[in-house]
Amino acid sequence: MANDIVDGGVYHGFMGGGWWRPASTQTYTNARIMEHTATLAWFYANERPWNSRSSGLYRNAELLSRLEAAIAYYTALQFPDGTYPEYEGRPSLAATTFGIVAQSDAYEALRKFGVSYESRLQLRQSIERAVIWFMNPESPHWAPPIRYFNQVLAGVVGAQRSLQVLTNPTTDQTHINERIEFLCAHGVAPAGFPHEPLGIDFGYNFTVALPDAAWLYTQTQHPSLVRLVKNYIDFTRFSVISEPGGGAMSHVPSLHSRNVVASLSRPPEDLSDRAALAKVFLDDVPGLATFFPTREEKVAARSAFATATQPIRALSKPDTSPRTWMYGRIAPDGPSQLERDEADRSLPALVSERFTKIGRGTVGDEYLFARRPFYYAVGAYGGYDGRNLSARQLGTLWSPRMGTVVVGTNDTELPEGWETVGPQQSFSTRKAATSVRYFAGRTSSDPVIDATRAELTTGLFAQRTESAAGRAQFVTGWGYWDRGVRFTFITEQSGECVQRIPLLLKPGDEITFSDGSSFAEGAGTAEFFASSFTLRRGSDRMLVSYGTSALRTVVRPSAATIAGGTIHRIGLIFEGQIDIHFAFLGGADISGVLAEAHGFSDGRVALRAILGQSVAELRIVGSGSPVSIDLRGGPADYRVIERTLASATAPSSLTLEAYDAGGARILRSSVSVRR
Repeated sequence: MANDIVDGGVYHGFMGGGWWRPASTQTYTNARIMEHTATLAWFYANERPWNSRSSGLYRNAELLSRLEAAIAYYTALQFPDGTYPEYEGRPSLAATTFGIVAQSDAYEALRKFGVSYESRLQLRQSIERAVIWFMNPESPHWAPPIRYFNQVLAGVVGAQRSLQVLTNPTTDQTHINERIEFLCAHGVAPAGFPHEPLGIDFGYNFTVALPDAAWLYTQTQHPSLVRLVKNYIDFTRFSVISEPGGGAMSHVPSLHSRNVVASLSRPPEDLSDRAALAKVFLDDVPGLATFFPTREEKVAARSAFATATQPIRALSKPDTSPRTWMYGRIAPDGPSQLERDEADRSLPALVSERFTKIGRGTVGDEYLFARRPFYYAVGAYGGYDGRNLSARQLGTLWSPRMGTVVVGTNDTELPEGWETVGPQQSFSTRKAATSVRYFAGRTSSDPVIDATRAELTTGLFAQRTESAAGRAQFVTGWGYWDRGVRFTFITEQSGECVQRIPLLLKPGDEITFSDGSSFAEGAGTAEFFASSFTLRRGSDRMLVSYGTSALRTVVRPSAATIAGGTIHRIGLIFEGQIDIHFAFLGGADISGVLAEAHGFSDGRVALRAILGQSVAELRIVGSGSPVSIDLRGGPADYRVIERTLASATAPSSLTLEAYDAGGARILRSSVSVRR
């Protein structure tokens, strides 16, 4: 790294070599590249057995010469207002705020030993100017809502560092404390996640912002920082998915707006444990333990490193973050195995089979988490600015028995997700802003309820989203039953639409279509004409029913993997409207009727029944006048029917009678009405 500093010429002192920041940003005016001055300053100023004057870089004159050149180049990039450039030489909040921290560390390290007065002056004046600009409440980065929480938090850390390293700092503790409070009030969504830019992003929220919050808390003990972390972790634990039987743990990828997120990674190696300092909050926020390696794993990793005989692994460009060593060396060891196991077992989706949570964003976005006995559905809806990775519509569908069955990605190279594409690709529901409403019942014709009341609902409710461009473009609806969900899409535009379902297939999984054909995990692209299919995983099955007549159905494997499986894009070709029913069948062979019923205070009873192929007629008794449903002429495979029944008697149960094509009754059963 030291040898890659340019020696001579117009770029004398530039930190070349591509050690830090993406390759596409390696320009001579990107000040972020220069943050490794702090790293080299640490080696110059800190003596260790492996970093001595005789065999290391401690007090090394050649290193000091390179550092002084780098400091001169770095500080010369600063604009008169105190900011630094990043992309295309433009002023950058991130380059300025992260730069304050890096320069403060370098200044503190170098002022002890022999660094030239000119270099110290360059660093001191740079820090002073940057802090004055950053701490000015009129600066645009403080305008609420604060869009990039991690960048502004880094500036507060830099201001706090300036108090420690400058003899005459340009701010004070009272001002810093006030800015902490302001940031926590205006840089966080009502749901609890810090803005990135106004949405969720695990990479920036957890890996970047939480260690900074932890360092700032160790210096200030500001209570708002604990509340911030608690609220964030309480929210983000709803988006952690655990596969049955101790399998993989993953995120709901499509929620995250800036970084590609999939598997939950907890690396014990210190260079990879980038959020380590956030363990400072474990006593106050024990749920954090889910996201960290255990103390036992850390001890084993460090022991393996200490006793290894092979050469130390070289660092990988360009990901050599200066923050790794700044914070990792002062981080707590983390949770015990027992503590993390307890945190893992207490994930919301595992401890309750009935809840509805709606997290509200700052710009009309809403995040829905619906847990019912047979599944967990997570999705993002509402506001969308068209630029973020996070997608709207369903993100993940999970079963406590089968694990993840539907999951979208937020990878721009592998854009798989729940999506309806309009005629001639005129729109996509994944990338569209919508309005959101909730209903006490199974459809949008039922009474409207607000989000607060929807959150109190642990049984059936419905959700409707309408395109911000108007209902003529599209309307979608969801019904959240106990055994599965229903999705409806309607457009007034003419022409073929494509419904994409990101179905996750694991080794051994098999799909059986209504025409009798099958598709196994590992097969190539295939096309079918079907009205439904059943996914079998082990001894369990999930039915996906999508019409009374066969639709062209294309199965296309993706390169996207998560939770031990591979996403397969199911494409359904239709026009105008499609209704898709997901129903978790368990291990039973449904030859008759599998039903559930939900009652409401106004006497309505909503019924959902999954019918075997031998059922030609279904009669419903106990809701007032008997109801008969003729099913002849429909698809030959399983079918799902929904009905809302009016009743003045508020029945506690319904009696269902199923008849075959010859009129013989093949089943009579009672279904309790849940209220």
